[in-house]
Amino acid sequence: LEPTTYKDVYKLFDEDFDRLDFFISNAIISGRAVVGGFGPFMRLKPRGLNNIYTATVDAFVVGAQEATKRIEKHGMGGSIISMSSTGNLVYTPNYAGHGTNRAAVEAMVRYAAIELGEKGIRVNAISGGPIETDALRAFTNYEEVAAQTAKLSPLGRMGQPEDLAGACYFLCSDE
Repeated sequence: LEPTTYKDVYKLFDEDFDRLDFFISNAIISGRAVVGGFGPFMRLKPRGLNNIYTATVDAFVVGAQEATKRIEKHGMGGSIISMSSTGNLVYTPNYAGHGTNRAAVEAMVRYAAIELGEKGIRVNAISGGPIETDALRAFTNYEEVAAQTAKLSPLGRMGQPEDLAGACYFLCSDE
């Protein structure tokens, strides 16, 4: 999904719904598009990095802007969430391209939080560490990451998408 196509997606949303209360951005990019963006620092290439930026930062900005227009209509506030990654805080092998772009998303979340807070819209990022997803399984060092994560985790396992669902629910609710 190209970020500019969000407008088309939201037009379809508008045909079926008259209200939007929350938006969760969980951009993903893998495969050929990230060639040059996944690997050691010295192998990073602008095209791969730019593709990751488009799928993370640009996607969050455009998606959140379109969501904000709809959340504002009912005047009761709402919530915007971006899923992030601990790879922006700690070194993860071959993750420089993704980690730095997730850091950019978190910076954008901070700016959006201040500006949209005046409209009663909460903006947050959720980062749960390595989560077992198709995107992570596509990493060339997936087995190594999974084993290390399980070793360091108090639960002795890789995080699951369901582990983050409660945090998303909480941040989208008025609780």
